Amino acid sequence: MTDKPDSNASPQANLAAPGAGLPRLQAFALRHVLFPAFCRMTSWDKALGLFLQEGERVAAAAQSLAPEALQTRVLIRAPMGIEDSSRYWSAAMVLEHLIEVGSRISTGVVELTQGQAISVKADIAAVKPQGSKDSDIVSAYRAFLESYTDKVTHRVGDRAARHTAPHPWFGALTPQRWVCLGAIHQQIHRRQMERIIAGLRTA
Repeated sequence: MTDKPDSNASPQANLAAPGAGLPRLQAFALRHVLFPAFCRMTSWDKALGLFLQEGERVAAAAQSLAPEALQTRVLIRAPMGIEDSSRYWSAAMVLEHLIEVGSRISTGVVELTQGQAISVKADIAAVKPQGSKDSDIVSAYRAFLESYTDKVTHRVGDRAARHTAPHPWFGALTPQRWVCLGAIHQQIHRRQMERIIAGLRTA
């Protein structure tokens, strides 16, 4: 499929419903092979470093776009880890989604390491972006990166806590695995952002 920008007929209606999940083979590989291997090889601090590295790449890419381009939806081929319903987003929607998901992850990590009841839920359909037209979305995203770093660095308790919270794709995750997931999530959507920008430039 060729990446392409908005047309009069929205492609969204032809995509799967939010929360429908990944292709079966991809979902199996991620849950049972790739994600567990990444978590075994990646420390808390290394995962946070990757989170920030990918976050800066996302922010820089979004910063390079004019305001209109930032808000323009592009239909893309899905990178690994992106479900069908998320193939028609704008760069601003990517930032909106990363802020929402990352905020939930960091809050949950703090609660798990403090032995508290989890106040947030991992819900794939519930965290789809609404398409906010906030002109300060890039600044909001950079502020989120700082907030996330503060939470998972300075506000956590026991990093080795074995308390878990469920993720619909990856099962019950410890705090360390949630931090690893946060890094991978940034990486997946950085690739999505790059495909959106490539689609804008080739239109």
